[in-house]
Amino acid sequence: MRLAVIFTALAGLAWGEINPQIEPEAEKLYHRASIALHQLPAYEMDVETTLARPHNEPGLGFHILATVAVRQPDKVLISGSTPFAGQTTVYSDGHTSLFWQESTNQFAKIEAAIPANMLLRLTDLTPESEPVEQTLVSAKMLRSEEIYLEGERFDCKVIQVATTGREGVKADPRLRTLWIDTKTGVALRQQTDVVPPGLTVEVPASIDVTRFHYGSHTNDGNFAFIVPADATEVDWHQMDLAVTHRGLIGSPAPPLHLTTVEGRTLDLSRFKGKPVLLHFETTWCKPCDDADPIISSVTKTMGNEARILRVDVDESADALLADFSKSAAQPGAPARPPLMVTAADVESLGLKAWPANMLISREGKVLSFDAGRASEAALVALLRNAASPDAEPPPQTWGATEPHRGLRNQSHDKVVPPELLYKVDPGYTIEAQKAKISGTVMLAILVGTDGKVSDIHVLEKLEPGLDARAINAVSKWRFKPAMRGDAPVAFRARAGVSFSEH
Repeated sequence: MRLAVIFTALAGLAWGEINPQIEPEAEKLYHRASIALHQLPAYEMDVETTLARPHNEPGLGFHILATVAVRQPDKVLISGSTPFAGQTTVYSDGHTSLFWQESTNQFAKIEAAIPANMLLRLTDLTPESEPVEQTLVSAKMLRSEEIYLEGERFDCKVIQVATTGREGVKADPRLRTLWIDTKTGVALRQQTDVVPPGLTVEVPASIDVTRFHYGSHTNDGNFAFIVPADATEVDWHQMDLAVTHRGLIGSPAPPLHLTTVEGRTLDLSRFKGKPVLLHFETTWCKPCDDADPIISSVTKTMGNEARILRVDVDESADALLADFSKSAAQPGAPARPPLMVTAADVESLGLKAWPANMLISREGKVLSFDAGRASEAALVALLRNAASPDAEPPPQTWGATEPHRGLRNQSHDKVVPPELLYKVDPGYTIEAQKAKISGTVMLAILVGTDGKVSDIHVLEKLEPGLDARAINAVSKWRFKPAMRGDAPVAFRARAGVSFSEH
């Protein structure tokens, strides 16, 4: 179930009388409101949505409550409660982004930085104006009005706007009334009609900020969220988090406009015949910094078997060259500055979290597209599997990888195999679901003395997208290491990942 169910209400608006005239002041306020929260370096707010019941329905409606704390660009804590999904919490500390749902007691974790404004869009938890892809049909000033929150006065301009879908897309006009704070531009109140989840008729709705602190008024202390001990971790794809364009898997690689800092265009088609890994990153992203030595090491390991291209998503050429010059002398620094990609391409990819890795097959099709910092073992296994049409031969050694020496009591030579402590469900790809593919991907893995997985080999393939899912999932598994007596030992084992449509 998508997290956006909390505020599905924000997506629907009622018919209304449309005044085709767009008043300049109202238009300016509307556009300011759509980006106001993104421009505040820090803020906290409580939001309450009140939905009335349809006529002839029992009850008095219900409330949707949410609390939001943001430190731009990537520290976020969002917690909301609805009658449909119970409590939902989204948390990002700049290194890891985490999503938890009470109704299923499941959580997904991504080692990635997701900008605060992206997380707010993913969860629909804030009373923003219509997103930028909406076309403004009419806008008019209604009046000035004061709103008091916790005794503090906010001077607001009240406007009424009507919008349709994207330009060129036919859609019914949607009407909304907004109370916009003249100081910050934030919409502190909205009134509209919506179609609640599970119903087919519109009902009146009001969306009210009940607490709003920003700038020096915010609490600068740390904030965190601890997942319940009995919660189950699942692959983030299973929670339908739209941080990458899932529909690209199995399709030809999109025609990205990649350029060097010198302005030269790079055509991906020139690399057909070898797998290509596009590593998307930004200069402000902490997990991207953590991934730098991994990408450098994987590049050396793969040599000429694959191409690995680093792509920056939000910097100018001058900024990239300056940043590269500063870091070039550091150990493990990349040999050349990254490529650049246009903002339009980033939007078309549905890319909202960094770093992200897109693996393209030798034939030019997308095999995997995942957000988050991947392990070196996973990336090497993905590239090796993509580079060869055949499964890899099984390793010669199984069990403990080194013979034990120096123990007189031979009973101590007995090795206790590793014990699986923690696993991540890989989830299905959309393509495999449609094709109703079932089966098992069999992997050879090395469980280290620290219980982590490395040296992954694909022994039995199933389907390219599912093979990639299996590799990524198993790379995150954790074991109690194999033991010989009181000493942990490295142990090579088989790991099967099964996929079933049921």
